[in-house]
Amino acid sequence: MRIYPAIKARMGDWNYFIVRMKMREIAHEVDLAHDIYEDKTLSDAVQRTLGENRVKKEIVGYLARREDRFFSSIVVAAMDGEPSWCPVGDNILPDIFPKSKSLQDSFGILAFGDDPKYYALDGQHRVAAIKLLANGEAEMNPPAGFDDDFLSVIVVLREDHAVSENEWLRRYRKLFSSLNRYAKPTDRDTNIIMDEDDLFAILTRRLITDHKFFQAPGREKDSFKVKTKGKNLRSDASHFTTLQTLYGMNETLLSTQARENRGWLPGGVNIDKQIRPEEDFIDDAHKELSEYWDAILETLPDLKRDPVHMRRHCRGDREDELQDHLVFWPIGQDIFARLARSLLDKNFPQDGHASAERMKAALKPLAHISWELHGPPYRYLLLVSTGVSWRMRNEDRKPALQVAERILRWILHLDDLDEEGIAQLRSDWEELLYHDEPIAEEERNAMWQEVAAMRSRTACSPKCG
Repeated sequence: MRIYPAIKARMGDWNYFIVRMKMREIAHEVDLAHDIYEDKTLSDAVQRTLGENRVKKEIVGYLARREDRFFSSIVVAAMDGEPSWCPVGDNILPDIFPKSKSLQDSFGILAFGDDPKYYALDGQHRVAAIKLLANGEAEMNPPAGFDDDFLSVIVVLREDHAVSENEWLRRYRKLFSSLNRYAKPTDRDTNIIMDEDDLFAILTRRLITDHKFFQAPGREKDSFKVKTKGKNLRSDASHFTTLQTLYGMNETLLSTQARENRGWLPGGVNIDKQIRPEEDFIDDAHKELSEYWDAILETLPDLKRDPVHMRRHCRGDREDELQDHLVFWPIGQDIFARLARSLLDKNFPQDGHASAERMKAALKPLAHISWELHGPPYRYLLLVSTGVSWRMRNEDRKPALQVAERILRWILHLDDLDEEGIAQLRSDWEELLYHDEPIAEEERNAMWQEVAAMRSRTACSPKCG
């Protein structure tokens, strides 16, 4: 017999019980649907959401490595097992509690016979990970204290046995659907703001708090430079970038080729975003990241200008005051970070970074590139005309961005192409140019000549200053 201290509760037409179970009890007694039922109607509905890779790589790793591991309650459907409920009754309640019907009915013992038949309605990924660890089938061992861990389990009983099993299966399917349909995961911005284990989330928050370019003045809570909700920016937004984009740029800037090849941590260990690195490593990474941004901002001082003036497709009478700068748009910032990382890796292949002055010299070619979207190679490629106005390209945006990055890598001498390679690059670029009218050959030639001129301006090595 299985006996559990329990709290009885009710919601809608469901009676349920909240119990605590040890990890190994869950591993041995709570099944997944496909382990119990030959009828796959319910099994398939549950198993479609069960990702084995997520279980083995993410959840098992979380349980095995984290001392602060914690799961929310799993929901178990109990079809059989001779369940019985025994409330504590008035005689067991301490004298400090009032004698009430509510207390009598709420606390007690939930017991099952020797052959329970229940499975996870919600939390099947967690149950699968617990099983792998408890049964020795995972790639890592259970953590210390695993056998003494308790998990909160919500047990939903099949109470009316006069109702057929098929009818109860239908009720359980509806409950499974409700639990999963209305469960909403936290959004990406919230994860970055709240995560205390992901290195890049920690560093992104610290950069916003500490770096003079990103931090808010005085006692302001929000950064004026970083939009903390959503990935996109409007043309009239006052922010330089978004939280999600800044996170991605920071990860790119810190992902040196040396780290990608040899590992981030001693012994060739890579970063696991579910495990907080040592504080000394976080401090060193923050210092390094701040130095990257210092070098970038000195290389491109235009990035310090008012974003409202730097993100204008249509300029009107203020053309001299306004620009449409690619690096003020999230799609351009992603590309820019990869280019900066590649330049640093090219110049400092051993570790990917150096002194501030040497890094500024390595990044200097970026200052010789035109980032103006109304000019080549972006005009008609990333910025397209509707006949009456200009807008960022939506049609075939991904291949257009890929070609733009390839051209910039060629301009920066990151990719050295032979004549055939250059011809192919130009052909790919021309094929993607988009305009409401055919673009004259003379204009295409002039734009490509300007692209080649930019490459000539960046030909000087960093040492030449």
